[in-house]
Amino acid sequence: MSQDQNNEQIQVVVTVNGPGEVACWLFPLATELKRRWPGVRICVAAVPCVFSSGAEADVLKTLPHVDASCSIKETMALIWRNELPKGFRKKAPGFMLHLGGDSFFTLLLSKRLGIPALAYVERPLAFQFFFDRVFYSGFEKIEGLKEDDRHKIIGEMMVDAAHLRCPDRSPAASGPPLVGLYPSSRSYLTKYVLPYYAAAAEMVAEEMPDVDWVISKSDFVGSDFIRNLPDVNDGRLIDGVNLTWRREGDREFLTTPKGLEMEILSPVQVAPRVALALTIPGSNTAELGTLGVAMILTLPTYKQEIAPLPGLAGHIGRIPVIGWRMKRFLAQQVLNRMKFLSHPNRRANRMVIPELVGELTARDLADEIKKVLRSDRAALAQELREIMGAPGATARLVSELTDYLAETGRNHEVAPAH
Repeated sequence: MSQDQNNEQIQVVVTVNGPGEVACWLFPLATELKRRWPGVRICVAAVPCVFSSGAEADVLKTLPHVDASCSIKETMALIWRNELPKGFRKKAPGFMLHLGGDSFFTLLLSKRLGIPALAYVERPLAFQFFFDRVFYSGFEKIEGLKEDDRHKIIGEMMVDAAHLRCPDRSPAASGPPLVGLYPSSRSYLTKYVLPYYAAAAEMVAEEMPDVDWVISKSDFVGSDFIRNLPDVNDGRLIDGVNLTWRREGDREFLTTPKGLEMEILSPVQVAPRVALALTIPGSNTAELGTLGVAMILTLPTYKQEIAPLPGLAGHIGRIPVIGWRMKRFLAQQVLNRMKFLSHPNRRANRMVIPELVGELTARDLADEIKKVLRSDRAALAQELREIMGAPGATARLVSELTDYLAETGRNHEVAPAH
């Protein structure tokens, strides 16, 4: 491909649906595309999905390598009313790349924009035969998958995302261990999980006062929400303590009723230093595992009806009166079918990091925190890095995309003026 002459004409339109796809797939992909194709135009469309945090559109605007983005509302306006979002072009040389959401939306967008559809996924898609190319992360073993020109296993871009965000992980070799609280990238879960983690931290501090604590605040959770968490005395069944926010210069803290202070930092600030992470299921466990961070996964099951579920099950809770009961039942069925929940455990098919699932108490978590802090975390770190594997998936994917453009001759097309 002649980059000097043709890259400024190439448009890559990516569909995403939630925090994991944005932070762990789009981020490394956009970074590598801009490195290899300096003039490429990257446009991102958020699509409807039960896994969305609601903050995707705002976060997309802050990503340095994204040239244009549109909200779910704007995406649907393009699909149903042919209203082109600002910065998007029709029939430009390039392609759509599906990273998340319902594949049907990606196909409809590709028709509206007049460009072919490709995909990077964990498992086969619905309507997959309409996609020109499908690339797999290799995370899930797919029965009967035969690699050919149209279907290839590329590797896991989450590994690249972790190394990009944290190129130099150097936790303190001596001194107090640092425990990072990763409550969620969704406010409706953070509401319950963060006070629960804080309650467990208070219990640990009684026996291990030298442990330091920080909160890893996701970009998808607003600062105002963290500063004004709902009162835990609202009838919830899960343990929790109220947290008081304060600012000291440009630093922010949350403090427990017993005076345990936790600084609020970004994931980029926490990951290089943390000795142990407390987290819920999600792509976060892949990044932490890649970096060799010891972690404890928690999944309290008191309010299963608020958990996002794929497909029709994700929307059934909206049915009046009985919907929440039906969704709670379905959520339990999904959970029963899953042997492991974290990425490292699922990849290894065994319990590498502890997973606490059920009607958990703060004492359950506190006891596990003390156990891990007293264990050989260096050996665990090495094991986690080996399980998650080496980086390079994003570079392989971009090479495949380069070959695709060359094969179809689309890198030689001239985009129409708009």
